[in-house]
Amino acid sequence: MSVTRSFVLLTALGGLVTLVAWRLGGAYPIMFIFWNILLVGLLILDVVITPSAKLLKIRRNNDDVLYFKAENEISFYVENKSRHTLNIQAKDENVRHFTALPDSDLNRWVSPREEELFSYNVLPSKRGSFAFKKIFLRYSGVLGLCVKYANFSCPIEYKVYPNVRDLSKYRLMMQKSRLLPRGEKNIKNYGMGYEFESLRSYVEGDDYRTINWSATARENKLIVNKYQIERNQPVYILLDIGRPMSYSVNGFKKLDYAINAALILSDIVNQSGDKVGLMVYDSAVRSHVSAGQGAGHRNLLMETLYNVEDNRSTADYGGAFRTLCEKQKRRSLVFIFTDFELPEEAREMISYITLLKKRHLPIVVFMENESLNALTEIPVKQPYDNYLKDTAKEFQAERRDIFRHLSAMGIPNVESKAEDFALSAVNRYLQLIG
Repeated sequence: MSVTRSFVLLTALGGLVTLVAWRLGGAYPIMFIFWNILLVGLLILDVVITPSAKLLKIRRNNDDVLYFKAENEISFYVENKSRHTLNIQAKDENVRHFTALPDSDLNRWVSPREEELFSYNVLPSKRGSFAFKKIFLRYSGVLGLCVKYANFSCPIEYKVYPNVRDLSKYRLMMQKSRLLPRGEKNIKNYGMGYEFESLRSYVEGDDYRTINWSATARENKLIVNKYQIERNQPVYILLDIGRPMSYSVNGFKKLDYAINAALILSDIVNQSGDKVGLMVYDSAVRSHVSAGQGAGHRNLLMETLYNVEDNRSTADYGGAFRTLCEKQKRRSLVFIFTDFELPEEAREMISYITLLKKRHLPIVVFMENESLNALTEIPVKQPYDNYLKDTAKEFQAERRDIFRHLSAMGIPNVESKAEDFALSAVNRYLQLIG
């Protein structure tokens, strides 16, 4: 318990009146004693009649879902079971990785036997699960002279999910065919699977590998198989959470951009009527979700990804690709979200990606190395700057060689800025399905 500013001001006022009376030759000792006795008596009365914490009750709002790097509202209810109106100031427990925004208002007048909603806004700086245990109250006495304090145990676990609030925007853009830049809609579907459709007579220019020799023998003329692009292929997202994805870009980790892109792409795939699966890996496979669709499957992907953490290990591409081939027998589109800092890391991926290509169509989505690009443009002020610039250009050229190598192997790949990572992945998916 403590006293209010009003009590301090009244005490100061009594001292001032006593001082004036002393200057005028009045009975200041009696006045001083009387005034202080009166104030102390009123303070004791205020303490007695002001409700105790037992007459207050707190319950949290049931909404325990928050979004990463977005403004979220946390709210709870305070019930006043007493007969007096109370001015209550509330404060939630401080939890690491949560920044309370300054425009929050947690001061309310709560009427007798009424309940008031208290809320404030936070900005989570990390995904995952976070426990909030206590709420602290500070409320003024009925006479405004004392202040009482109380804390309540109100445990709740908030889940901070990736920020996918823009999903509706992507869905609308897909419906209006606005995702693909002009002129990029019709591209070669190299590597796509083909399904048998029918037989027809051979015409000049047909690929001799499509000749159906059994039908040709029966008909006594050249007959070829007619194929159509395989539709409704499952889509798998392979998410690398190793060392290269742990670096930050624009205040976010690369992994956070990749997780958002994975969730957005999976939603677009489901909206298109295809099934989507997920594999999370670093030096080993950490999570695997079989291909599926629907609201329940979307929630499963969210639950799998919301608390995924990056680490400093090197990705085992061979193990991840072999595991996918073992678990997914049907030919699928496989989006690999990854990046590399050293060319040797990318060459290791290339050495194993042929294994994946035998059964599936891999598409590699790299995140642009913005720090490397910045080094190639630094002004040369000292000889050391020139060395940095030349080294960065060499690494940049090696990156381009990796991309050309993948393209020569018939493996689609794209390098995207971090903020455009989801857009690039969705665009490539829509291009491939035509």
